[in-house]
Amino acid sequence: MTTRTRDPHTSHEADTIPADALSDLQTWIVAALTTPRTDNELVALHLQAYFYREVTRRATPQRIRTARKELELQGRVRYSGYDGLTEFGRKTQRWVTT
Repeated sequence: MTTRTRDPHTSHEADTIPADALSDLQTWIVAALTTPRTDNELVALHLQAYFYREVTRRATPQRIRTARKELELQGRVRYSGYDGLTEFGRKTQRWVTT
């Protein structure tokens, strides 16, 4: 517990939430990366999940990449060692859960 006794009750409530709690999008990404995928594949898969109402909110490609990077920094996602190709034929990394 990192709050002081004189801190407001909202601070005490916030202190009980684990710092490493995942957002809904991050949880979805971890589940989607049981198979190595590129960021573009994640974006397409998330759009499909939104279309079929498997997720409640549509995320932008930028937000999906940011969430994947956050997971990488937390050590929950890593580069798989394999590359994919972008729609322009350029190499891109495939990511997988650790």
